[in-house]
This record gives sequence, C-alpha cells and structure tokens, in this order.
Amino acid sequence: MSEVRSIALFGSCMTRDNFNSRFNPHYKATYRCDVAQNQMSVLSLMSEPITERWEPTKAMSDYDVWNIRTEFDKAFLGELAGSSPRPDYLLLDFFGDAHFGVLQLDDGRIITDNRWKVHATDFYQRLRDEGRLTRLHPTSDPDAYFALWSEAVDRFAEHVRLTLPETRVVVHCGHHTNLLMLPDRPRPGRLQKHRSIARIDVEAANDQWRRMDAYAVEAFGAAAIDLTGEDFPTFDDHPWGPFYVHYRMDYYHRFLAELHKIVIGDGATPTPQMVADIELAAGETPTLRLAACEEERAALKERLMSRKEEVAQLRSRVARLERTPWRRAASRLRRTRAFRARRP
Repeated sequence: MSEVRSIALFGSCMTRDNFNSRFNPHYKATYRCDVAQNQMSVLSLMSEPITERWEPTKAMSDYDVWNIRTEFDKAFLGELAGSSPRPDYLLLDFFGDAHFGVLQLDDGRIITDNRWKVHATDFYQRLRDEGRLTRLHPTSDPDAYFALWSEAVDRFAEHVRLTLPETRVVVHCGHHTNLLMLPDRPRPGRLQKHRSIARIDVEAANDQWRRMDAYAVEAFGAAAIDLTGEDFPTFDDHPWGPFYVHYRMDYYHRFLAELHKIVIGDGATPTPQMVADIELAAGETPTLRLAACEEERAALKERLMSRKEEVAQLRSRVARLERTPWRRAASRLRRTRAFRARRP
C-alpha cells in the first residue's frame, strides 16, 4: 500500500471537507480523494437511473450540475468499481437520507429530495406539478423508511464486497448539531433560534441517523468514526456558513486523527505528518473546552460583581429612605403610640 492512500467517498460535506486544505491543510501528505458522490441517498444510489433530459431552472455552477447529473445517472457505483487504483478506503455518511429523504416517482424510481439542487430542475418541477412524486422521509414514517433503506444498504454492501474486496469501509457517524457559537456568549446558543435556517426535527433526525449508522457498520463490516458523543457547534465563520453539519474547525482535525488511527491499526507505518495530526487533535479540543470554561467563569464573575453592585445600590437606597423626613415622623409616631400604650 502506498504512503498516500486513495479515498472513495459517498456522503456529504461533513466528510468531504476533511479532504479540503481549508480544513486540514496537510491531508494530501496522506490521502487523495479519487471518487466521490455528494448528498445522495442510498435509496437513490441503488435505484434505476433517470434517463430523461433535464435542465436547471436557475444559474448553477459546474459543481452543482455535476451533483445533479450524478444523482440522476447513478454513475457512482460504476466509477467505484472501475476506479484505478482501487480505493484503499470507502468512507460513508448518510446525510442524504437523514436530512433530505427521497422522492419516489410513479414508476418506482427514486431520487434524493435535495431542495438545493434537484428542486432546481425542470424535471423535478414538471413531475411535482403532475403529481407524480411521493415524498418519503425517515422522520415521517421511521420504520417504513428504514425497511426500504436497509434493503438498499444490503445491496450496496454486496456490490462493494464483490467489486472491491480489498477496500476497507469506514462509516462516518453523523449528527445534526443545533448548537451555534455566539461571539458575545461563553456558551453556544440554539442554531434554530439565532439564525434563519430550514427547520428540521433535530432530535428525531438524529435518532434515525444513529439507527442507520449502526446498521451500516454491521452490513459492511465497517470501521466507524463516531464523534457524536461530543459537542461540536457550528459557527458563523465556517467556510460554508452556519449549518447543521458545518462543525467547529477542530471537528475536522479530530476526524482526520481518527482516520489515521484506523489506517495505522490496519498495519500502516505512522508518518511524521500523521503523528503531528494526531497530536494536534489530542491537544486542541481540551484546550478549546478549557477556554470555554474560562470564558464562562469570567462571565459568571462579571454577573456576580454586577449583582453585588445592585445589592449595594439597593442598600444605599434603603438607607436614604430611612433618612427621609416622613420616615423620621413615622418613627416618632410609633414611639409616641408605644409610650401611650404603656401609660396606666
């Protein structure tokens, strides 16, 4: 196995961004991403291709057009089997299913219900207007969706076993974060509260995503990279903006370190860059957590000092009231009444 390992990727930006120099500047010393499919549902991947002609209904980049074309023609399976060299690792994440769900055509074919790309085609808009599309989503009918999805995953796994027997599969366990780093607060706030964003049921979607990840690990006999037990908020300065799967930058460093560990566990000799990446990730997240704790401590101390000032001001106000003439007169009246009450 060469020092630079070939990666094939079926998933979304939460995985692809790890092989982008903006996020992991030195990843090319260890990996190259040769084959990729973006934001696609497994149900769509394992369905029959869309052969009808289509046109975008708005201006699109070449990348957007590629996304739609490969969504429709299902070319990924062929590219995966025919890739040279064969990928050392196939990385999977199931954002396409957990977030979008799918559209089933009246003839049974399936495409991803991608509101950013597929919806901006005349093909989608025509079938929608003709009532020829049925929406399926894992949070609408979880068991029904999962039954369809798991059958498709079984076929996908069998395809990989037959065509890429030496390729190691890694499931990147996913989750939607509803946490947003806020510049004026020590603790993250709720993403859906503080930013205008498409509303989803985060908890329900994540429940189904966990179910998918667990099934896929078993079906593929895969390794897993699972950082879902830790908080990685999104933030405004993420290169693609704040979103449910646009995590804080240390997430991508942690992912790369976890992938290195899998590769080393498979028998690779650690390179100096791999060791440096692992050391960076090991020290970075605790440092960020400590910084957050220090910010929170400072904020609490400031609130405490503010409360002390409020209490001092209230005490001063009470003292002033005690010194007012009506207060003194009332006090004299009480003393007079008490004196008279004691007289025989």
